[in-house]
Amino acid sequence: MSDDTIFDQSIAGFLDAIASDAPVPGGGSVSSYTAAAGMALVVMALEVSIKKAEDTGPFVTLIDRGRSVIAELKTSLVADIDSFSAYMATLKMPKGTDADVAARKAAMGQAAVTSTAVPIAAAAHCVEGLRVAVEARAICRPTIMSDVYAGANLLEASCRSILLNVDANLGSIPAAADRTRYSEAKTDLLGEAADLLAKASG
Repeated sequence: MSDDTIFDQSIAGFLDAIASDAPVPGGGSVSSYTAAAGMALVVMALEVSIKKAEDTGPFVTLIDRGRSVIAELKTSLVADIDSFSAYMATLKMPKGTDADVAARKAAMGQAAVTSTAVPIAAAAHCVEGLRVAVEARAICRPTIMSDVYAGANLLEASCRSILLNVDANLGSIPAAADRTRYSEAKTDLLGEAADLLAKASG
């Protein structure tokens, strides 16, 4: 699935693709999309609030950061689809000889690493989006604060959903050190996301 296919289709088409029997888009890519939508809500609140702000500097900075997070999450959406597709391709590799088996095992191990690194990166973008939401809460107009809260909730929930892919792939990573590193990164991201959500909506 190309970038054009993903981002040029209608919302209805995207939902139909999710609800089909195709393996992608799946949980990781859909969660990247919902995270981007959450970030977009926060950016909207900033865009509305800046119109009556005396000092627009903080708004411009946060809007730029928020739009950067959206762009990164769009990249993560594609990366999730690509990494899962690559993993599925390894399952179809030949197993006829010992060399084939070894090559397939190595490819599957590498695919598992990639399929774990991608959601870790996506979750980190969610956390950055939550940082933006916390700062937005302090300066956005009260009449649009519900959109900041909604955006923050989507970002945190998406972060948790994205990181489910780490659990799914962790056991297939060959090196124990890599498994530990990704597991610890997941725990840290979940904790930081929860703390930031409390600050953004509390």
